[in-house]
Amino acid sequence: MNPPAEQVHAKSARCPSCGSAFDCAMHGQPFGCWCKAMPALSTDRLEPARRCLCPECLAAEIARVQAGRTTGGEAG
Repeated sequence: MNPPAEQVHAKSARCPSCGSAFDCAMHGQPFGCWCKAMPALSTDRLEPARRCLCPECLAAEIARVQAGRTTGGEAG
């Protein structure tokens, strides 16, 4: 028997940036991870082989990107 479609299976993950443990449902079906509700990062900010960031580190990365846009800063 298959689980209900709205049920999301999260697994414990460890942030590659800070080492914190957090729940990640990136590979759950349907995709319903907490990160889906956050602003998207552009593909140039993502590393395909890198693991997911925890909520705090992802929020910090999004804030850095948005601050750079607001101040007209350049990346790199």
